[in-house]
Parts: sequence; C-alpha cells; structure tokens
Amino acid sequence: MILACTVAVCFALAAHGAELVERFAQLDRNGDGKLSREEAKAMLLLARMFDSADADGDGLLSADEIRNGLRNRYGGALVADAPLPAPPAGVEQKVHTLTIDGRERRFIVQSPKNPKGKLPVVFVFHGGGGRGENMLTKANFGPLAARENFIAVYPSAWKNHWNDGRKALWIASQKEGVDDVGFVRAIVDDLSKSHPIDRSRIYATGGSNGGIFCHYLAAKAADLFAAVAPVIGGLAAPVADSFKPSHPISLLVIQGDDDPLVPIGGGPIAGSEGRGRIISTEEMLKLYIKHNHISGQPTEELLPDVDPDDGCRTTVRRYPPGQAGVKVEYWLIRGGGHTLPGKETGKVQLAEGFVGKTCHDFDFREVVWNFFKSCPPR
Repeated sequence: MILACTVAVCFALAAHGAELVERFAQLDRNGDGKLSREEAKAMLLLARMFDSADADGDGLLSADEIRNGLRNRYGGALVADAPLPAPPAGVEQKVHTLTIDGRERRFIVQSPKNPKGKLPVVFVFHGGGGRGENMLTKANFGPLAARENFIAVYPSAWKNHWNDGRKALWIASQKEGVDDVGFVRAIVDDLSKSHPIDRSRIYATGGSNGGIFCHYLAAKAADLFAAVAPVIGGLAAPVADSFKPSHPISLLVIQGDDDPLVPIGGGPIAGSEGRGRIISTEEMLKLYIKHNHISGQPTEELLPDVDPDDGCRTTVRRYPPGQAGVKVEYWLIRGGGHTLPGKETGKVQLAEGFVGKTCHDFDFREVVWNFFKSCPPR
C-alpha cells in the first residue's frame, strides 16, 4: 500500500502539511519519531529530498524537517496550516488560551449567537500531529451547533499529541506526563464563566489520537462526560488494564476494519510497538458493556449503500440500554480506512492509498450529535 507512494500522495502531503505527523507514524516503523533513510525510501518524494531536508545532518528526518523541506520545495502556501475558516451563520467563533501547569494551552469555541437555555458542550479532539484549527477545518460542527443549540470546542494538544494513556514516550505530552484531563476540566470551568452551559450534557468526540483520548476521558473523567464518541481510535492497552470509570457512560464507536494505522483487532499503533498498543474493538466494547451493566443481545442494521463507489458498507450494532439508561453503539465500516466518514470531511483527507477508503454513506458529525442528544444526561 504505502510502499508505492504516488506523486499524487506526495502532493497531498504537501497540501496538508498540518496532518503530516499523524500520517508520519505509518512510515516510522520503529517509533523513534524520525525517519531513517531506509524508512524514507517508502515514499519517492521523501527519498529524493532526504539530504536537502536533513537540516541537522544526523541522517534522520523529523516531521518538522520534512515539513520545512516541503515548504522549501513547493512554497509556503502548499504546506501552511489551513487558515481558520470564517464562522458559519449564527455562530460566534473565538480562540481562547489558558495556562495549565505552566503551559499555555489553546482552544477554539463555537457557540450559537442566539442561545436558548443551557447549552450542551461537544469537545472535538484532533488527531496526532494536528491542532484545534486543523480539526475545525476537517470537521466543522459549527452549522450543527447553530441549528441544534450547543457549544463546540476544539482544543489543541501539547506539542500536537494528546496524552491518551498509551505511554508512548516519544510523544512529548506522554513523556512529560501532561495533564490533559485537567486541561479539559479547566476549559469547562472557563466556559461556565461566559456561557450558560449544561454540565450534565458534556460530550467528547475525536479522531485517531483524539479518539483514543476520548476513551481515556471515559476512564478518567466519567464524572464530567455523559458520552464519548471515539472515531478511528481504540482504547489504550494500559488504560484497559484498569478500566473502571466512576460513572456509567454512553459510548459510540466508529471504526473501519481496513484502518492501516489503528488496528481494529488491537495491537501496536501503525505497526510500531514504540507508539503504544490498543486492545481490539470487540474487547473494548466488552469492557464498556460490563461497566454499564448492559445485558441482552444487540440489534444490527446494515445501512443503505448511499455511495456505491466508496467501497464501504456500514453495519450499526445497538445494545440495550444499561445502568441509568446509558447507550452503547458500534458503527463498523467494512472497507473503511483511517478517515472521518462523510463526503465533506473526505475532501480534506489524504489520498486513499495512504490512509484507506473514506465512507460516504453518512456524515460522522450528524451521527455523533444525534447519538449525544439521545443519551441520558450525566
């Protein structure tokens, strides 16, 4: 798959430089955070630019060196982070900062201009290597927030990766023990000073590293979140070993069975032990089902094949309600890759040969919000 990188994929990397680190994992097989000359050979463009991009001359390419090399080769406009889009109609959009444990942290808030009553809060967490701005660009919940009367929050991780419990020490936030749960709690407290938020209806979704972080929040902050919806992100093995959330918590899982980075059957992320391990999706579901005291058999539904050309079909598994009415759903995308489902989100993702197929049969944002609003409040 990635061993035959085409020019189109390489240009996609240039055009989406902000996503480079997230995809970097697929080439960085030993998980040391850099690419050797041998690893770089898997992509023709990287092999050709290796010497010019190796700024420190150590014979290895870091993600920053690759990003700068692409900038020099193709011009800043191709590799610059996407500018923050204008707020949708009916939405106020502001960038906020907080200092947590001596680190300045950043998050973007989208809120209805004309709020009605107390507002639910939906956190949207970016993948590894990204920022809140990138996630907003890829998965803009703004129109939904205006229509459905909720707040969408897009935080940025410390040095672009969430501390999601994998114990992957090459990731700065995990090596430094960054308290991202504390960061999220601080955002909620800050929001409550300026918005009429409903603390019983706080939710989390995210993709890849952001999805793994959603599971971590379920494990460590179930007193705060009523539901989580991880997308293309599994439950970290170290977190699974002591998975005991303080409260019942609703769960929506969206996962592709042909994901080249986050294996549906469990194991190392991107095939590298250095990047940490997740457990299988089925084992993860069993933990939530047991914790939520769910009994009885689930129902299954095959969704209509809205786009027969996308190479994907989706099966939805819904479990009976558990303790306090909490819900568990599993959206399995057969043929789906490491992408956020939806026609619009698919436009800002990398080439299929690099991350797999994007399902166009549903928009994950609509599915996530419809699930959240159907769940019982905390």
